[in-house]
Amino acid sequence: MALIRQSESMTLEFKSDAKCLPDRELVAAVVALANSDGGKLLLGVEDDGEISGLHANHHLALSILRQCQ
Repeated sequence: MALIRQSESMTLEFKSDAKCLPDRELVAAVVALANSDGGKLLLGVEDDGEISGLHANHHLALSILRQCQ
């Protein structure tokens, strides 16, 4: 929640997933962060900081990511 209270910056990106963010856009956001100073991508968060949640298609990806940590 502390990250969401911050506004987006060069190292913090919010991405809406309410309508299922296309994989291409998700990869582009990750690559953009990787090609700069790095940072964090919060999927399921609107530009205004509202938590809208993950689309059902991305719930499996979330569980896979948690297993890799």
